[in-house]
Amino acid sequence: MNKATTVENPLGYERVGRLLARYAIPSIIALIINSLYNMVDQIFIGQGVGFLGNGATNIIAPIATITIAIATLFGDGLAAFFSLSLGKGEGEKAAKGLGTSIIYGSIFGIIWTVIAFAFLRPLCLIFGATENILPYALDYGRIIVIGFTFQIVGNTINSAIRTDGSPRYAMLSMMIGAILNIILDPIFIFVFHWGVEGAAIATIISQLFGLLFNIAYLFRLKTIKLSRQSFTFDIRTAGRIASLGFASGANNLTSTVVAFVSNNLMTKYGAISPYGADIPLTTFGLCMKVSMLAFSIGIGVASGSQPIIGFNYGAKKYDRVKKTFLLSAGVATIITFVSWIIFQCFPLQLIRIFGTESALYEEFAVKCFHIYLLLTFLNGLQMCAGVLFQAIGQPMKAAITSLSKQVIFYIPAMLILSRFFGLTGILMAGSTADALAFILSGSFCFKEIKKMERIGENAS
Repeated sequence: MNKATTVENPLGYERVGRLLARYAIPSIIALIINSLYNMVDQIFIGQGVGFLGNGATNIIAPIATITIAIATLFGDGLAAFFSLSLGKGEGEKAAKGLGTSIIYGSIFGIIWTVIAFAFLRPLCLIFGATENILPYALDYGRIIVIGFTFQIVGNTINSAIRTDGSPRYAMLSMMIGAILNIILDPIFIFVFHWGVEGAAIATIISQLFGLLFNIAYLFRLKTIKLSRQSFTFDIRTAGRIASLGFASGANNLTSTVVAFVSNNLMTKYGAISPYGADIPLTTFGLCMKVSMLAFSIGIGVASGSQPIIGFNYGAKKYDRVKKTFLLSAGVATIITFVSWIIFQCFPLQLIRIFGTESALYEEFAVKCFHIYLLLTFLNGLQMCAGVLFQAIGQPMKAAITSLSKQVIFYIPAMLILSRFFGLTGILMAGSTADALAFILSGSFCFKEIKKMERIGENAS
């Protein structure tokens, strides 16, 4: 029996600002904590192993991003499916979606783990590993792939927990894993002297504990009740969930493509520059990870809006959909603007967190922050645009808005500008893509909001 109805669920009547804070704050913290998994590894590796160790994690990052793509495909897809089903009063359908997502997430996780382990060396070479960085990348990668399935299933369940009305529990599960990782990293690296392998072991232990904590919640769900019948191999349900999560999954997957192009271009043009191949490869990766940590706040705001938008769209309360989107986009834009100020004013201080290296190393790192992140304050709208279309069940528009920055604009810009400006051209491509993606996302959102306004007027 369905425990929640459209009338009873606070998503349908509670003040939008209060709801957004309730869902966004835990989501922000969870995403920051998730970003810290890699960040903490890199800080301790940089201090204990050196910048070549950090270069290794940058090589493994696109391989791990494929894992995140699978995780968000089922996790974000499930969140949208869950919210829309509850908005329509279909609790049993929501429960079936959760069970199906767990099963298919596990299957895909195991398959990807086996593939990544078997082909780790060629994958590292594909993603631009230099002769100096490759040994570290293999040592780190052979261990980190073991935790891929933990991460995928854990993320899937975590999305359901957040949408079920327990964002604090979802945040707590992420926090437990991150704290454990922070504790274990220095022990394994500095006490046991396990180097990059120690950092990888710390990460997978943390992911396992987070997964177990999430599984425990399945016995105390608020809005649905799981049964044996909820866990099926229903391909149609899995397909619908995957279609709703396609934008998120594809966005992460394209990050892998971007990493492939950028890493190889950095290596190519770095080798003929005063910086050499290793410095651009390492510092550019660190710059992107630092920016992602900051942007986790904006992404968290966008993610927090998803259950509110999805529920109210399913309940045909279009005025609340509009209010939620505009509020989330405004807050995300303010956050990205503050981040932009930090990136432009304190790049050297940020890069030194990962260890001090040569003058050339620091010089190129500063260029990364100043040029690549020049227009990042425009990213707030795009973050929320992808979530809007995902939440209202329009996977194609969600995919276009989410992928526009990296696939449609960034990759071509890198390939073109690098031919004329070398390393600087690769960095210039980032701000070029930010500007063009802002224009595209803005036009899509404006048209959709106007459409909902017309539907609302006709209904009244």
